[in-house]
Amino acid sequence: MAATPDAIGFYTVQHCERAGWTGGYLMLNSAGRPLEFHCTLPVRPSRAHEILFGPTLREHIIGEAVGTALLPKARVRPLLICCDQPEALHLDASLPAPIGLVARAAEGEEGPVTSDSLPGYESVLIAEAECLVAMERAAAVRELAERFDELPDLMEPFSRIREAIQEAQQQVARAA
Repeated sequence: MAATPDAIGFYTVQHCERAGWTGGYLMLNSAGRPLEFHCTLPVRPSRAHEILFGPTLREHIIGEAVGTALLPKARVRPLLICCDQPEALHLDASLPAPIGLVARAAEGEEGPVTSDSLPGYESVLIAEAECLVAMERAAAVRELAERFDELPDLMEPFSRIREAIQEAQQQVARAA
């Protein structure tokens, strides 16, 4: 059996008024080459969901509905999962790998997300980018960080995911 490569996962959810919420999960090796990719079909919450979840609907979709369905599908187990939406951090308790928020990629309603705006999270430098991780996992993530020094950018994989989701949605639309 071949050794598992050092893998890092990237998870994001894209919202489209027409299609709904679509999640994407890209697994890269330590040099930034793709190992695996998964995306969900669009999730369209019903009006009842919108009413019942109210202002927590986004958190529910990103951090529960899409994330818990998508992330376990991967065959490759990452050492770290990066996200660009603070709502995804709620997945940390259910994942074997730590999840970190790439600070430059994340924007909250109040502006940029920082460790000051996320109590209980600590900044760790990975591939020259600030990644916010739960304090209890920060030491472990710091130990892993050097394995991913060759990654050119922690923000770029999110663009790849969004483009792949758009391509998949266009293919579905053409087939319909």
